[in-house]
Amino acid sequence: MKKITQIRVYPYLVACFAIVLATVARMLLDPVVGEMHPFVTYIYAIIFSAWYCGLWPALLSLVLGFLCAAYFFAYPRGSIAVYGIDLQVGMTLYVFVGISSILFNESLRYAKRRAEENANDLASKSAALQEEINKRQVTEQEKEGLLRKLVDLQEFERQRISRELHDQCGQDLVALQLNLEYLKSIFSKDDFGKDPRTQQVLADSSRILSGMGKEIHTLAFDLRPQCLDDLGLPTAIESLLEDWKNRSGLEVDFECRAWEHCEAYKDVSLVFYRVLQEAISNAVKHSRCQHLSVVLDIQQGMLVEIIEDDGHGIPATIGERSTKWPQPSLGILGMRERLRSVGGELEIESQSTGGTTLFARVPIPEKQRAKIG
Repeated sequence: MKKITQIRVYPYLVACFAIVLATVARMLLDPVVGEMHPFVTYIYAIIFSAWYCGLWPALLSLVLGFLCAAYFFAYPRGSIAVYGIDLQVGMTLYVFVGISSILFNESLRYAKRRAEENANDLASKSAALQEEINKRQVTEQEKEGLLRKLVDLQEFERQRISRELHDQCGQDLVALQLNLEYLKSIFSKDDFGKDPRTQQVLADSSRILSGMGKEIHTLAFDLRPQCLDDLGLPTAIESLLEDWKNRSGLEVDFECRAWEHCEAYKDVSLVFYRVLQEAISNAVKHSRCQHLSVVLDIQQGMLVEIIEDDGHGIPATIGERSTKWPQPSLGILGMRERLRSVGGELEIESQSTGGTTLFARVPIPEKQRAKIG
């Protein structure tokens, strides 16, 4: 309480002291100017008080300055009465300049307070916005973490099923094939085995088993190609393209410009492979393309997979070029989510005249960019 009182009294003391200094200065000038200009030094005291002390101390100094000037230096001295047109004009100018100075400084002080309030308000809003941004970033990070875990679990399950198909089902089919060959050898020794119907059944059974073996091999490869883990992404892509070429007659070409130093990115390799699988499936089924081109590259600190086909493209009503698919299918949404799980993005460019290009980009960590060069 005492400190608050001192803070409130201090400006009034300063204003009074300024009037005292103005009085001393006017006394020193008195031999030169006499009774002329009695208010001249008090103007400066009021201007200082208005600037430094505030409204009410400045008004106090205005009143005290008028009383001191009128009593000590204006004619007649020893009285606060002011006679003569010159003194009255001087008094009027003194009051006008003093009030103007006080109002001017108050307006500046008010503007400063408003600016500080606006700055504080802006700072609080900025802090709230930054807090909201931080919350959103945390939410996005948690979402990406969950998405990554989901993709990892999905790939683990794919790998498990692929292994079961390849090992268990493959062995069972081989055993069935051997049993069937044994039955053929048994039946061939008697008249029952020479029956055309029996031979047809045995041949059909052998063909069905062979087809089942190929289908299981294809399913196991699609679920999790072993060469992706053993030989790397370029080899897996070549194998996938060759398989589609034999399966559908699709013309393909593949170029690996810069991937020899990137095999450490197993997650990215898997994501790029899945994106290519979905892109080829969409291109063959929906756009009916005849030729498909795949490029692996490093561009501006990013691992890039470019997939281009000569299919139907996006209709003309959508526009000549677009980075967004008009109605994203589950396949495209899946590609985007997979890329987001490793911090990447998918961009689609398509022309109504035909042809679609997919750009799958994943940024390389700063620490690894120097190693790759």
